[in-house]
Amino acid sequence: MTTGVTPQTRKGKEHVSKVIPFPLVATSRSLALAANTQTGSATSQVTVECVQTTVALELVAEEWGQLFHRSGCRNAFLSYEWMSSWWRHWGDSHRLLVLLVRDREGRLVAVAPFYLRRSCLGAFGPRALCFIGTQWVGSDHLDLLVAPDYEEAAIEAIVGAVRAQRDDWGYIELADGAEDSPVFSRLRLAFKDACMTEQFVHEVACPFLPLPTSFEDLLAGLGSNQRYNFRRRRRALEREAGMVFRAIQGGPELYDRFADVVRLHRLRFDHQHKNTFFPTAAIQSFHAEALQQLEAGGMAHVFVLESKGKAIAALYGFSVGKTFTFYQCGMDPAWSRLSVGLVMMGCALEEAIRTGHDEFDFLRGDEAYKFQWTKKARRGITVRFFDRRIRSQWARPYTWARDGIKQAIPRHLLPLLGRWRFGIATQI
Repeated sequence: MTTGVTPQTRKGKEHVSKVIPFPLVATSRSLALAANTQTGSATSQVTVECVQTTVALELVAEEWGQLFHRSGCRNAFLSYEWMSSWWRHWGDSHRLLVLLVRDREGRLVAVAPFYLRRSCLGAFGPRALCFIGTQWVGSDHLDLLVAPDYEEAAIEAIVGAVRAQRDDWGYIELADGAEDSPVFSRLRLAFKDACMTEQFVHEVACPFLPLPTSFEDLLAGLGSNQRYNFRRRRRALEREAGMVFRAIQGGPELYDRFADVVRLHRLRFDHQHKNTFFPTAAIQSFHAEALQQLEAGGMAHVFVLESKGKAIAALYGFSVGKTFTFYQCGMDPAWSRLSVGLVMMGCALEEAIRTGHDEFDFLRGDEAYKFQWTKKARRGITVRFFDRRIRSQWARPYTWARDGIKQAIPRHLLPLLGRWRFGIATQI
């Protein structure tokens, strides 16, 4: 690997880099290196830049979006809209470290959406290199964003840049990655090849359903009891409640209907005397911004079941490519006797098929209602990496202690902890 750069101007902003040896030294806005890597029979030269400020992050919004679509990504959690919203709401006490990989022509071919998480011990504790979006909002399938045919070159360059920045982090924590992702798997292997030790932290089931071309085919693949119950309950709701299903993708009504999701979610959990993070002020502030950005990108959808013009069930999700991702829902307990939740999910699946989707992602969690519709699940995993430095070895007992504290804290107290978050990756 060699270092070297030339000044270049792109989209009205000047990027100036210098010929510098390892370890790389970051400027106030960026860091750069060039890496010669062998990809098949062709040699590809790629350059890595390090985005360290919110202003610099905003400057790459358009390019990030173009790469998002060019890569064939189906995951809204890797979109600029989602990740930049998360950073603006929770990045104040941490440090941005987004790595941008460019080809010889300066085109963006990969994004490593990292940040440096501040230790709960402040300056006395080790920083962790993490994916943006790891905490609080249930982001799943976190990963690198890489253009086709650049996986090997981009990952080698990213790992090299991460190692060059090792004075800034004590360990690496990759949370909520999809175990079956080829890019995520290759990244893990690259860190291990760089003499780092991998520690498996935990796993979670992420159910999903491959969608057929018709809803009748989907129902035909279910058990007879499930098929019968859905049809009977839907007819009962149509008869007794005058139920109408509606799908909203954009416009002012999207925000009104999202408010229905929040209201019905809170109503359901209050009825069950359970705690939930979703309606809290901090989470809703994030979603207010994220929803606006996701709507602009055509990704945000809300489905509702109405009775006499009032929502009795609502579901919020994302459409990216041919995948529909179910994120959150709520329902009126007054209609639970007619299985309004079952009918809501069935209608959402029917709408996803009607609009050309070929997969319905239920995201993390092994709740029984998800497995009424599918038997398939991916494994979401969290792994950590440590190297041989003293600060990284000290991070091992630190993470063990932190994990123990996380286990001991009652869930209903977590929103009261403020900045003392202990790195908790919460589930909604």
